[in-house]
Amino acid sequence: MLISKINKNEIKVAFLIIFLGGLGLRIFYFPYELPLIADGLDNFTYATAINFHGHLPNEWAPANIGWPIFLSFLFPLVNLDNSFEYMQLQKILAIILSSLITIPIFFLCKKFFNNKISLVGASLFAFEPRIILNSTLGITEPLFILLGITSLLLFLRYDQKGIMIAFALASFTTIVRSEGIFLLITISILFVLKYKISKEILKKYDPALIIFLLILIPISMYKTEVSGNDAIFDRVIGGTSEIISISNEGKNNEIFAGIELFTKYLGWIMIPSFILFLPFGFIQFLRKRPKEMNFIIVFLISSSIPILYAYIVQAQDTRYFYFLYPIFCLISLFAVETIISKFNKKNMIIFLIILSIITSSVVFYEYKKIDYEKERELKEIAEIISNKITGTNFHPTVTKYVKIQEIPSEWPFLFHEMYKIESVSSSNYDNIEKYILDNENKLSHLIINENDKLPKFLIDIFQNEKKYNYLEKEFDSKEYGFTHHVKLFKINFEKFNLISMQ
Repeated sequence: MLISKINKNEIKVAFLIIFLGGLGLRIFYFPYELPLIADGLDNFTYATAINFHGHLPNEWAPANIGWPIFLSFLFPLVNLDNSFEYMQLQKILAIILSSLITIPIFFLCKKFFNNKISLVGASLFAFEPRIILNSTLGITEPLFILLGITSLLLFLRYDQKGIMIAFALASFTTIVRSEGIFLLITISILFVLKYKISKEILKKYDPALIIFLLILIPISMYKTEVSGNDAIFDRVIGGTSEIISISNEGKNNEIFAGIELFTKYLGWIMIPSFILFLPFGFIQFLRKRPKEMNFIIVFLISSSIPILYAYIVQAQDTRYFYFLYPIFCLISLFAVETIISKFNKKNMIIFLIILSIITSSVVFYEYKKIDYEKERELKEIAEIISNKITGTNFHPTVTKYVKIQEIPSEWPFLFHEMYKIESVSSSNYDNIEKYILDNENKLSHLIINENDKLPKFLIDIFQNEKKYNYLEKEFDSKEYGFTHHVKLFKINFEKFNLISMQ
């Protein structure tokens, strides 16, 4: 009796171990001492503004507002001491949501494979190193992927209730990130393929579509009123027009460059775990032609369109592919199933495969992980120099922590009282004189470090500071005992103007 009970529950126990293992790794790598930066910080300030006003702000709205709105519901439920602790809460919520994604992935895999093989699919996502890193940043992807894959899973039940909920979740997915609109396209195509077009079927489809629009349109109207466009339908229309324009103008090289980036990053994201299973899995998938083959193909094609567009406009990031990861996990199992079928001790092989996934992922993460000690030092440097400047050159490492220094400690706060320090890009300049002249009203200082990716004129200033008598060094991190070498120069405009007039 006891053995029977254990056997019945062993899958649940195994899944719980995988879930907790994935969550544990996210907690282990959690950057406790670092604040939010970039998109995560923008999400935080908007969520905070909602809590301050008690409604959606009328002054500003980011392109994707679903994640901040979600945060704004949860922030007031916890009584924390300061803004930094609420930032940490945002990151904790992100890692929880990222871990929860393994649940719908497991059930999606179960539609094609047995429970034990489906555990491998859940493991591929739970321990994927890029997903682990992404979950610690407090940004949109965890909620976006969770809503999207849950929507797809419920739709595949093909009952009226499941379809209605699926369309509702697809709408929320679109609010989180505008690319979610392609999920509506996906499930609509699948709906037609499943039921064919008829008056009776439209009676089922129309209510689901109405639910989607009823959720989305108020948000779309709000963003249009505040920002001038809804960043959803406008983005799709604008992106389509841009691609057509590029094609009509004979700029096919831009499209080919986008395809090249798409291919490059697709190859890159397969390392470490997917490279073992995904290519062979896709071959097996095409060979076996499973029952729900249409849904996989349609999802892959539809969801790849915004990814390809991002690379055509030269976005440089792997995270555009993360929405496809659940399907990658599923396709990989066609390879896993083939491998397991070659052995008698199938449970042992599954265990070894999961162990190899965990090992390769951890090794890869350790190799590629962010140097948190360096980041903490950069944050300390930013704390020192932020009080000295009103405007500086954009610096890829330092200025991201300068921005955070303007966040009030007391929470909630008004975001329009922040970000008075200007950060001016230098990427389109090849000399310092032109850069200063064009941005004289914005610049007060220059931040430069030992970084060979900076513009050459900034590197020259760092190496030959005495050549530039109109630049007064106000800070040198080496003099403060820091390992990372950063210099801060104040621009003496009186001396600069005298030189530029000569």
